[in-house]
Amino acid sequence: MKINKGFRAGTLLFLLLLGFACGQHRDTALHAGFTTQGATLLDASGNPFVLRGINVPHAWHPVRSFDALKEIAGHNINCIRIVWESHLPVKELETIVKKCIQLHMIPMVELHDATGSPSDSTLQELTRYFTTDEAKALYRKYGSYLLVNIANEWGDNHTPGEYWRDAYKKSISMLRNAGYTSTLVIDAPGWGQNSTPVLQYGNELMEFDPAHNLLFSVHMYRSWNEEEKIRNDLEKAVEKALPVIVGEFGYNYQNGNNNLSCKVNPEAVMQVCHELNIGYLAWSWTGNNSENQWLDMVENTDWKTPTLWGKTVLNSPYGITKTAKTARIFNP
Repeated sequence: MKINKGFRAGTLLFLLLLGFACGQHRDTALHAGFTTQGATLLDASGNPFVLRGINVPHAWHPVRSFDALKEIAGHNINCIRIVWESHLPVKELETIVKKCIQLHMIPMVELHDATGSPSDSTLQELTRYFTTDEAKALYRKYGSYLLVNIANEWGDNHTPGEYWRDAYKKSISMLRNAGYTSTLVIDAPGWGQNSTPVLQYGNELMEFDPAHNLLFSVHMYRSWNEEEKIRNDLEKAVEKALPVIVGEFGYNYQNGNNNLSCKVNPEAVMQVCHELNIGYLAWSWTGNNSENQWLDMVENTDWKTPTLWGKTVLNSPYGITKTAKTARIFNP
């Protein structure tokens, strides 16, 4: 068939423009990163993603934590919550983030400096870490895979819910203005354990956020010793269409005779999370100080041999090994 040159040129131009537009669309969608839809977290490919992960103390044990990542990935873990601090350089953080991604584990970065702080100025200081040119460059490079957990356990046991809400409004505005479009992870106050402000003001914060893209995190220790609270509060979050995860949890060590007075039933935590499609991240791989060593999932002598706590998290019927699925963005 003979084709008119003008028509052919016009067709080629149209196809090139169409291809460019499609490429731009894919690129934009890719760099949009994680989103939320109701109570569901979606990865950058638009597929539901349920976190089944652990906390790793990179800030305190950078070499051993980095070297352990391959071992960690072998347990079907799909997310690493990276303990980090704001005085540490972003270039070192990039090394860890990149390695997690190479191993098909979603990196969630949390800044640990303001743990238990009652002052919103400390929260804003940590937020500013993410708005530096270096941090924004890291986000632009890896934003398709990265979750930003603004501050670990900001807000003590006396922090009013309204104060927590208003402080995080400032942080949300700062990060959105800095170009962060993907899901921001916000810890509950009360050292991460007070779910009441999340249930009371979570939807208000979601509406305030121009991207409507937040993920709330509760930590389960002493305040969650009553097993019925685990199901009741997580079910309430789902009913309110609030995306929630259990960002840390412990267990009943020595019948609550531990430094955190923790008597949490981890089997119940994992089962309820499984039934409600809620993510969880256990504290922690290893490297805890002496008073928290009971929370080491593996022996700190070799960073790979599971302890009783580690076996519980990894091998229980609703544990990580049996329930975790890799984010679809790694296998589109």
